[in-house]
Amino acid sequence: MISDHEDIGIGSFACAFGDLECKPEDIPDFGALWESVSFGTDFHEMGCTTYRKMSGPVEDYVVDAVRRTLRDAGVAAADIDHLVFATSDPTLALLPSDFAGRVLLALGMDDCVPHVISYQRCCSSLTALRHGQRLLADPEATHVVVVAMDFVSHDRDRVLPYAIFGDAAASCLLARRPGLVRLVSSAIKIDPEGLRGLDTFVSRKDVAERTLSAALRAGGRQQAQISKVFAANLHKPLTLFNATSVGLRPDTLHFADTLATYGHCGNVDWVINLADYHERFGIQPGQTYMAQSLAPGFYACGLLEGSAQ
Repeated sequence: MISDHEDIGIGSFACAFGDLECKPEDIPDFGALWESVSFGTDFHEMGCTTYRKMSGPVEDYVVDAVRRTLRDAGVAAADIDHLVFATSDPTLALLPSDFAGRVLLALGMDDCVPHVISYQRCCSSLTALRHGQRLLADPEATHVVVVAMDFVSHDRDRVLPYAIFGDAAASCLLARRPGLVRLVSSAIKIDPEGLRGLDTFVSRKDVAERTLSAALRAGGRQQAQISKVFAANLHKPLTLFNATSVGLRPDTLHFADTLATYGHCGNVDWVINLADYHERFGIQPGQTYMAQSLAPGFYACGLLEGSAQ
């Protein structure tokens, strides 16, 4: 849990989606797959119409996203002190051992230290944002790039009862200057029952309430001040129900359109939804927003305040 680093801005968000647009129904044996995991629910209730699939190595998409972040910010690759990667446990296992080096060399980051945050499933990217902020406590560090990424290597593994997984990478820049937003506070908590694969509505509600309370307390905010929630792109009715159960109004959630187009992109979801909301409606200075991530066994959230760039 952290709070207030008022001088550190976060901005220049960029998303790189898998280049192949696919329909879940086109996954081989999709009907049988869905029947085996869905407990008899109608797939169309999921809210996912298409998903994106990467046709090349993930580092190509990461490099593309980071280059667009740097171009938008007007910052040279040589000026980046730290590059923080965030990904889920299954994706981490798929990365080549020289992944970080290949990305650094492709970007021309000759004096940049790589980091990786994982083992928190789809919540790793919010911890990475917090880690990136803390790295700027070093007076010699001036710029940090945070990258969130997730992809699936076998299409059969995309189909779960709560999500259809898509492939994406996204990046943003942290610096001691105004950005689009600043991180006011964040928190992550564990649901032991979820780690055992035995989570229930009660255990999920409990971990969500504990996490949200911790972030609000650290940030000195009230829940009613949250104007928009950049939610995870999970099963639409379940996402709305879970939000309501902890007092978040359904009309504050921004996720349905990107869920329909991209599916659930793991650690990248909240970044996708923040960027999509800003493009369509605009992040407003002084408003409080919440980035949300959840996975079996974990719940994370970050309170963001819009900045005047």
